[in-house]
Amino acid sequence: MRNLAMTLLALMVLITAWVPVADARDKSAVLKASTVVGMRVQSTEGKKLGDIKDLVIDPADGSIGYAVLDFGGFLGIGDKYFAVPWEALQWTADNKAIVLDVSKKDLKQAPGFDKNNWPDLGSEEQALIIYEYYGMPLPGETPAPPKARK
Repeated sequence: MRNLAMTLLALMVLITAWVPVADARDKSAVLKASTVVGMRVQSTEGKKLGDIKDLVIDPADGSIGYAVLDFGGFLGIGDKYFAVPWEALQWTADNKAIVLDVSKKDLKQAPGFDKNNWPDLGSEEQALIIYEYYGMPLPGETPAPPKARK
């Protein structure tokens, strides 16, 4: 009887050792930064806009302020970074890409910066420019009600 119990215990340990770590990770309700960085960002039409290069986190409260999008250029030359408000991003149904409701043409006009010369993304002035461009309320602001159509 004792040998049977030991054999079953050993078998259970072997089975759990074979369960891929990714399975446990996929069942989690949390989002890891390592998953987001490198993800494809696409327009609502499914056109590729770029990839997430970094996340900007507010050290005061730990919230994510921006996802930094790499857009344009060729093979890393001439590309530009764009700080996109975290709230402006949506996930595709299969969670394999992030959707941003802008076209490539509009993104070219967005406030961006050189990847080697980041602006002060913690400044209120910079936040106002970025959040206004993407039509998002500043963090802590209540969104304005939609205007009545005439």
